[in-house]
Amino acid sequence: MYAVDFCSNSLNLHYPSKGYDCLQMLLDILRSLLPSLNFLHSQCKLTAEHRGWSDCWYGKGVESSKSQCNDHSTGKAACQADGQPTCLAKCQPTSPLQSYLSDCLTGHLPHQVSSIGCKAKCATCPKVLPGQPCLTPLGFRGFSGGMKTGEDLCKALTKFFVNVQYSSLLCLMPKPPSTLPEHYQFVSTLVRMLDNSKGVNGNAVKTAFETATKEMSIELYKDTSDFTNALRDAYHSHRLEEHKTYSEADLSTLSAETNCTFASSDKIHCAPYLRALCDDSYTYLAEKHSELYFSWALYLPLALYDCLKSLLDSFGNISCRDWGCSRCTHGTKCSRGKHGMENCQCRGIVECRGVSSTFYSYGFTFRDSTKLHGDTSKSYCHHFYIQLKNVLQSTHFTALFKECDEFLFTIRAPFLWMTVALWSLSLFYLICVMVGRLDVLHIRSHLRSPSSHKITAQSLLAAAQVGRLAKISYLQP
Repeated sequence: MYAVDFCSNSLNLHYPSKGYDCLQMLLDILRSLLPSLNFLHSQCKLTAEHRGWSDCWYGKGVESSKSQCNDHSTGKAACQADGQPTCLAKCQPTSPLQSYLSDCLTGHLPHQVSSIGCKAKCATCPKVLPGQPCLTPLGFRGFSGGMKTGEDLCKALTKFFVNVQYSSLLCLMPKPPSTLPEHYQFVSTLVRMLDNSKGVNGNAVKTAFETATKEMSIELYKDTSDFTNALRDAYHSHRLEEHKTYSEADLSTLSAETNCTFASSDKIHCAPYLRALCDDSYTYLAEKHSELYFSWALYLPLALYDCLKSLLDSFGNISCRDWGCSRCTHGTKCSRGKHGMENCQCRGIVECRGVSSTFYSYGFTFRDSTKLHGDTSKSYCHHFYIQLKNVLQSTHFTALFKECDEFLFTIRAPFLWMTVALWSLSLFYLICVMVGRLDVLHIRSHLRSPSSHKITAQSLLAAAQVGRLAKISYLQP
């Protein structure tokens, strides 16, 4: 749109006057749209069995739906008069895909965004829930063409994601992580590059990161491996061949490639639960920005912890009754505030409608719905709740906080001790003034009498001397 209307600008679009500002605006638009497009792409790849939209219709004449699809029929369609979203083929009266494109899908509603960039304005961003990103509306209000399926849309989006190298473009001007998915994806990519030099340009980034650690500490922090090991243990130390206990769970267990099968008493439920919708922003890390990456890794772990805690609280506050979960309608085992606990009765984490909505509000989607909804290794809501709680209570997070504090104290210690020494000297001087005579301290008195040099400092505060002090010109107002 911007390229087509540049000459005439019939729509009165905003064009920055400088090339740098234009690039910055383009990156802001990409960062705003990519999460929604990623979610749309992931949903359109899945069938209705895994709560996907590949068989859902969108376009002119397709009505919106208020819920996800349950099943698609491959046989003859039987239209319903009541307009319920049973997701029958082509004759389905309503479509969740159409609802999402029209910004009216229940549980996936966008925010009221009026501007983007450094001065972004949103009227509905939550203030009390840390970590939630701003959800950009897609803005489709009408369709002039015919009807198409989610599979058709998936093919078009796949071409865009494969052919356009926008991840490299976003790497040029990195943005500090401010939301939970940004924190999550940044630390995941960083630690993969630091761990055995894996990933794109891993050797260069690892070397630059270690160099930045030494330079930022003015060579005071000698052993950089202590900090990098703490990062690796907290964020990406999960190994299938050497599985750790639940007390040592790291962040990568929430996005494991496969489900880990253990006894319930082991409290280990690693699975491909989460995928950050903004993962394109931190797919690559540049050697040039290693000092930025180091400062983020040092100062943001506590913010990441608070965001994860907010996700855990929101997950536990899901009300299955509000979402129409049939197994949770009666009883109090899966009520608000108890969702995901041991006695949660949800059929599965993919089948629970409230989970997808909560994940989306925090900028996530399921990493692999097929594995989470498998016949042999099905994951439930209480599995994710327990595993996220394991991560928050992990000893690795505690060790990382301690190592960050140790680094900060190491680089600040010279200034702290110098400040202590100066204040001690000032206090010693003040004490000497209070208890010693002025002539001993070689301080000339402003009192003109010869005996004034032999009086003590305390006597200057006497009422008889206050009047004389008032006559000194530079002490007067």
